[in-house]
Amino acid sequence: MRQVDKSLRKTAVEIQKCTHGGRFAENARQNMTELLDFSANFNPLGPPDMDAIEKIAIHAINDIEWYPDNRYPDFKRAAAVFAGVDPENIVPANGSSELIRLIAETILDEGDTVILPQPTFGEYELNIKLMGAVPKHIEYRNVYRNIGSITDEMLAASKAVFICNPNNPTGTLIPKPELEKLALKCQENETFLIIDEAFIELADPGHSMAAKVNKNPFIIIMRSLTKIFAIPGVRIGYGIVHTDVANRMENVRIPWNLGTISTALGTWLLETHAADPSYLERSRELIHTERDWLMNHLSLVRGFDPLPSDTNFIMVRIRDFSMDSREIDLRLRSLGILIRDCGSFRRAGRDYIRVAVSIREDNQKLIDALAESVTQWGRELAEKKIDEALHQGKIASRTNCEYYPCHFEGQDCTFCFCPFYPCNDERTGGHMVDRSTGGQVWSCEGCDLVHRPEVANPILEALMACEGKPEDIKDIWKKVMEPML
Repeated sequence: MRQVDKSLRKTAVEIQKCTHGGRFAENARQNMTELLDFSANFNPLGPPDMDAIEKIAIHAINDIEWYPDNRYPDFKRAAAVFAGVDPENIVPANGSSELIRLIAETILDEGDTVILPQPTFGEYELNIKLMGAVPKHIEYRNVYRNIGSITDEMLAASKAVFICNPNNPTGTLIPKPELEKLALKCQENETFLIIDEAFIELADPGHSMAAKVNKNPFIIIMRSLTKIFAIPGVRIGYGIVHTDVANRMENVRIPWNLGTISTALGTWLLETHAADPSYLERSRELIHTERDWLMNHLSLVRGFDPLPSDTNFIMVRIRDFSMDSREIDLRLRSLGILIRDCGSFRRAGRDYIRVAVSIREDNQKLIDALAESVTQWGRELAEKKIDEALHQGKIASRTNCEYYPCHFEGQDCTFCFCPFYPCNDERTGGHMVDRSTGGQVWSCEGCDLVHRPEVANPILEALMACEGKPEDIKDIWKKVMEPML
């Protein structure tokens, strides 16, 4: 392979492909179990009117014997009405990924500098590098807090700026007035402002910059039907640009980049929902309600810090959690839940995960799976400590635990997970609590017994006396705990 690499394009050899969510089919084949996919961010309402979509697709099959009209006049008209622009502003694309490639091919030359706030969608950087251009990484949070952090000096030295709005993976939206300020500075410096609005219809379409393209030829808007209509299997997207730029992009665009079926479906979806926006309005209402519910329940997980979001996914800081993003991902996957490990996002590392907002039933399953994975982890940790004690003798209490002290100063941290759970004995301070999905579960929140030195040591000694087979926890409970209660 190395020998042939010498004859390939240098940037193609150096590039590593992006990691994405939405690997449902791959994991379904591997696990052969029912899966819930929170790793990809689609409209939680699902595709609108599947019966109509099926009829349109079947009808379009009648035309597959001929090439489609690669000027795509019907699609352009539908997209223009939906976005509030002119058909001449529309550039059809085979989804956002092809559109990013087309934009890069049209505007970037080797050696160009492109401002790229991080963390963000990985395909931007891949295509920048493929063209031989150079990404200039800056902190997204600085741009989000102050659009002026992208200075005139930076713009004068750059060919383009990529802004994902709302941003993936953070879910945050930069308000339109702020982007208008940046767009004006970009125009003055003749720097392209590329705004990815793939999620704008699931957040607040009032903040779209689409209407500004005819007044500013340096604004390039990207749109996708994948997310807002939950149709990842049909690749449809479009650019919204000044007519002069659109003409150049049309010359570069691959002919027939939309097939007959995708063209028919895209045209129908855009026409239908431009005339009747109720589906998208209901989608935003559902996302708002379920996002608040999910944010609240995620924040109850110790060590989870869900970040504010304006759209249909939530980025969660887990720096203070006991597992990193890879461990959480693997444990949830074993329970039939897919989430997005944010380790592949630049400047995110293993301290973040991302979850999509879904319907209540599925959101509850995510929370339940998180609780179960934490319980599994705690049990495994307790078993490890017991095993160490059995082989090495009594273990000194840990005081370097990230949660120490979780109850009181001077506690014994031999047990992170109570070996008697659930004891169902209210004398300990524990009690039954109601589940949001119905029924009750035992809560140890009011109990600190196993963290008391005078209790932890006798428990450990009793476990060690079982010769590595503590099969009857009830006997140890009666021997150690009952006398104190």
